[in-house]
Amino acid sequence: FFFCASTARAAAAMLTALALTALAFNGPAPRAATRGRVAVRMDEAAAEAAPPPPPAPTVMSASVPFLVKQKNLDGLAGDVGFDPLGLSNVLPIDWMVEAELKHGRVCMLAVVGMIVPEIIHLPGRDFSAVAAHDANLANGAMSQIFLWTGLVEAIALIGTIQMLNGSGRKPGDFGFDPMGFSKDAAKAERLAVAEVKNGRLAMLAFSGMITQATLTGNGFPFIYS
Repeated sequence: FFFCASTARAAAAMLTALALTALAFNGPAPRAATRGRVAVRMDEAAAEAAPPPPPAPTVMSASVPFLVKQKNLDGLAGDVGFDPLGLSNVLPIDWMVEAELKHGRVCMLAVVGMIVPEIIHLPGRDFSAVAAHDANLANGAMSQIFLWTGLVEAIALIGTIQMLNGSGRKPGDFGFDPMGFSKDAAKAERLAVAEVKNGRLAMLAFSGMITQATLTGNGFPFIYS
């Protein structure tokens, strides 16, 4: 009897020791996992409670102060934030810049062409600006201008397509710089802005000049006498 009792006590002690050993190895794990879950929940709560970042400040157009400036205009030569229709968000900006430069260059030449014939007359060509247009249209000169201009534009279109596909060519850059102005970077940047501004002025000036010349029928300065 005493042997059985001592054996039972020994077995109970061994079981107790094994249970304590198991608790020693397995007990802290659930608490660590619980602390980990609590930390994750606290981080998530802090992230949800954090205020959103402030919105970027709104930049207004310098030329039209009551309109927001379009971001795609940043860094362009002569940029004054003028894009009231938001076309820079719809059409390729490089294509529009090149179109503006081309039209500006043509109109700068056109303004000169409107004034010079009123001052200098070639023998047998004593025409006003409007009359010269009609005379050139009658003798076929306008058709030649249209033909050669269309040919130049068709060739230039190749470079425009390459530019839009990422060739790296700057809008309006056709390598025409006989005076070497582009060698000085600061001077080239200043002249690029001057070209854009003068081109815009020329587009408005030529529109007004040709309208006045047609309405009044008078020569330069194309105003009513």
